[in-house]
Amino acid sequence: MNAKNGATAPTGSACLEKVLGRLDKVKSAGSGRWKACCPAHNDRAPSLSIREAADGKVLVHCWAGCETRDILAAIGLELRDLFPGDKPARRGPSRAAITHERTVYQIGLAQQQMGNRLSPEDQARFELAKQRLGVSDAETK
Repeated sequence: MNAKNGATAPTGSACLEKVLGRLDKVKSAGSGRWKACCPAHNDRAPSLSIREAADGKVLVHCWAGCETRDILAAIGLELRDLFPGDKPARRGPSRAAITHERTVYQIGLAQQQMGNRLSPEDQARFELAKQRLGVSDAETK
């Protein structure tokens, strides 16, 4: 059952509540899963699967083949309503960026330790990697 029919289903996020609250014949289909009648076609027996992903996204699938946009339009929602609200702003560079800077730094350092001179472009990039990683000149000698 759902809020539309006077009862509520146990749910997680506000996104999921918003979707389930607009569907008919919502029933639990296991832990974190529901089924309901698809609002995009004349559905007599529930053919719409609904679940919440670990990151809070709501996943819907009509086994009769209705498109997600059509399902959402039929209940007055948009694709953005399937995603949780504002994501926290990233603080600092990504893990991949840090790994890349470390690689650039390690290559430049290894070349210098072998007595090889870096080209002006490579030296500039090496210095930028050092700066981004917060490595002092004393640490490279």
